[in-house]
Amino acid sequence: MKIDRLLGILSVLANTDRITIQGLAERFEVSKRTIFRDLDTLNQSGVPVVAYSGIGGGVSLLEGYKLKNNILSKDDIKNIFTALNGLMSIDESNDLTNLMAKLIPEETSMVFSESDYVIDLSSWFQDSITQEKVSNLYKAIKNRKCIYLEYISKRSRRVRIIHPHKLVFKQAYWYLYAFCEDNQEFRLFKVSRIAAYKIMDASFNYKTVEKIDFKKDFGVGLFSSENQKPLFEVILEYDIINEFFLTDKIDAKFFHRMSSTEDKGQIIFSVSDLEWTSNLIFSLQDKIKVIAPPELKEAVKIRIKRINELYKDDI
Repeated sequence: MKIDRLLGILSVLANTDRITIQGLAERFEVSKRTIFRDLDTLNQSGVPVVAYSGIGGGVSLLEGYKLKNNILSKDDIKNIFTALNGLMSIDESNDLTNLMAKLIPEETSMVFSESDYVIDLSSWFQDSITQEKVSNLYKAIKNRKCIYLEYISKRSRRVRIIHPHKLVFKQAYWYLYAFCEDNQEFRLFKVSRIAAYKIMDASFNYKTVEKIDFKKDFGVGLFSSENQKPLFEVILEYDIINEFFLTDKIDAKFFHRMSSTEDKGQIIFSVSDLEWTSNLIFSLQDKIKVIAPPELKEAVKIRIKRINELYKDDI
């Protein structure tokens, strides 16, 4: 939008001594002709923009002309940059580019070098299915369009019509927070469990969402290193050589080595859900052995027998 770009240009001019027309055009991803028109608009609005020709030329605000001091501190700017940069990793729209320029008057490379965090929400893979879903779901949210959704839940696979409100990135996964017409309530849909979807022509009335109750969908945590009256203490044995692979699945804080000379270690944590833990065990392949509890060991053995039954004719 032009007003956003004008505010962005004004912010840049207020915080830099001089900048070229080409520099402004590249920064806001528009033509030099558009920048000239924007500068003319600022002049007509009473903002004294001065042009300098020759080597080292460019444009700046008239010397002595002061805008209200920037209310953002250096730390504020770095934090805003980090957040916006994270969003721009999945959405490269002009809206975010202009907002970045409006709020971050300094060169982004300089702010990046001083920032303590880097947030990148994009996938390692350019043709990511999840990335495509997230992009399309975002468009539906922005345009207030209903979505015809085929979703795989724990109980069934069925279709429903939802009103998408927010995209949620939590613990390495994307979720869609939406109002479900069938259940007449908000719920979280895991993006990877969306089998098919279609953005409809029908629009919906946006409902104000003040807070998302993650505990309702995620609980308070499936395992913990603290002994807060756990139902089961899980002990897994592993070979040290497999430690790197295993820490992709379980946080390293749960890993214990008996001594620096031992070639084996133990993973110890507490859980309340053995079915979830059994699924976790199988995702760890043959890299671990269940030591405790006996209920988990028995559940794993039963699963192994079932798998053997599936492949007995091929062995």
